[in-house]
Amino acid sequence: MKPPVRLLAVVSILSLLLAACGGGTEEKAPPTPPVDLTRDDLGRSVAPPASPQRVVALSPTVVELMFAVGATPAGRPSSADYPEAAKSLPNFGTSYAPSLEAIAAMKPDLIIADALIHQGLVDGFQSQLGVPIFAVRVASAADVAHALRVVGALTGKREAGETQAKALETKLAGIKAKLPAVGPSVLVVVAAGQGQFVAAKDTSYIGSILKELGAKNIVTTEPENFRFAGFSDFSQERIVEKNPDVIIAASIGPPGQPKTTDILKSTPAFASLKAVKEGRVYEVDAFIYIQSAGPRVSLILDELPKLLYPTVFAAAP
Repeated sequence: MKPPVRLLAVVSILSLLLAACGGGTEEKAPPTPPVDLTRDDLGRSVAPPASPQRVVALSPTVVELMFAVGATPAGRPSSADYPEAAKSLPNFGTSYAPSLEAIAAMKPDLIIADALIHQGLVDGFQSQLGVPIFAVRVASAADVAHALRVVGALTGKREAGETQAKALETKLAGIKAKLPAVGPSVLVVVAAGQGQFVAAKDTSYIGSILKELGAKNIVTTEPENFRFAGFSDFSQERIVEKNPDVIIAASIGPPGQPKTTDILKSTPAFASLKAVKEGRVYEVDAFIYIQSAGPRVSLILDELPKLLYPTVFAAAP
């Protein structure tokens, strides 16, 4: 028995409506999970104020996160000088040794700590200051998007935090869609004295970004031994033995010191390295790549794919 013509017309109209609305077999992106402000990234139970008016940022990373979502800190560590507007804010000393008296004088109603720097310290700070402290962890590229959402929600800039996070995730997804099946072997290295070097492991911030970009980090099982999490001592002999396709170099130290790239290129033992011979030794901004994980990961994603895959991500003429 054939179905009535009228029924067929209704079914046809419904089918067209579903197609126009993206129905059928097309999958929808899963919704972003709600931001939980009752527990911070150290697993601590926290009760932040609903509408904080004076928020102190305990690290340069947190300062950058706040500015990225459109919030201005009431105080900052002395080393936080980005963006330019941060320089005019009062400071409380360093992230590693903050003056609690100076922080108290800023009259904060919320403090956002750095889970990597202040682990084990936040409960003591909170007890002495009597102010809720929420710790945010940024140890990988994925953590940046999470932190933007959290800091946005904490400071009353939830929509801006979500917008910034989605923009970062979209940029990374677009890059990953173009990556070749096999990436180059890479060394991320910092000169640490005469003939001494430290190199980034997969567990470092920049190591996590290399992994996202399909590169093979040559530093694998070495023990950590540096003031930046995820770095290891790496000898000249080890560098020669591993012979990376690409070397990403950063310079950390007093002004006037030779750059890591200059040291690498002038060291006779490295003359035979593939990266040196092919001109694939690149100096990058140590602060952005190593010292202050945060929203400027977007700048890394603009630059690093071109260094790793120059034929795929060719610079615009």
